[in-house]
Amino acid sequence: MKDAQEDKILKEFGKNLEKLRIAKKLSTREFAYLADISHSSVGRLEAGETNPSMTTLLKLAEALAVDLNTLVLKK
Repeated sequence: MKDAQEDKILKEFGKNLEKLRIAKKLSTREFAYLADISHSSVGRLEAGETNPSMTTLLKLAEALAVDLNTLVLKK
């Protein structure tokens, strides 16, 4: 079970992920394909419902052509 702090972090990460995806003009399906993850995983990540693995973080950053700091740190 997630605690309040983890929930907040995941929600902020999800918002940032969605913002970066939209800035690249990618649909969730296009982004999922580029990141080699499922479309439903993108939805859960953007909603802050799941904690991504390091492998997934690297795939997301590569698909968005950003570094990990840009992906995980709130701007």
